[in-house]
Amino acid sequence: MYKKSWVIDMKKIFIPYKLFFIVFSFWLLITYNFSLFNITIGFLACIIVIFFSKGIIYDQNGYLFASITALTMLKYSFNLLLEIYKSSFSYIARIIKKDCQPLALEVELDVSDPLIISIISNSITLTPGTITINVQGNKLTILTLKDCQDPVTEVGTEIKEKFQSFFIEKG
Repeated sequence: MYKKSWVIDMKKIFIPYKLFFIVFSFWLLITYNFSLFNITIGFLACIIVIFFSKGIIYDQNGYLFASITALTMLKYSFNLLLEIYKSSFSYIARIIKKDCQPLALEVELDVSDPLIISIISNSITLTPGTITINVQGNKLTILTLKDCQDPVTEVGTEIKEKFQSFFIEKG
């Protein structure tokens, strides 16, 4: 028997059901509207997003970012929310006291995965008082409002400890 070239091998097709479920759940959570129209629009939007995510988030072999577990992301998300609140109150006090100065510094991360680097750089930007200006490889250029008493090296170390430590395997 010969195999026809137009026959699709179902074992090689990867359908990202988990990704669809996550994106669709996020859609419902954000819109909080369970009408048939909204569910249909959300369903179509999720299909489009998933279609254009091929090669970025997944390929025919599976997900491209299997190194990050859901538990790690959950812990990281809670830590990020905590850091956002801590930084907001800290920077409010610093700005009122006029006890801060802008500082641009480079921080070299110990990770090389582009997904982890983008998560860390976006988290830095979400945190009040810090903005990621540039990313080149694993080197981030960050603009921050530094406490006048903190040494420059301590600022970079603090950023690495707050954000990078979740993605580095211990032991």
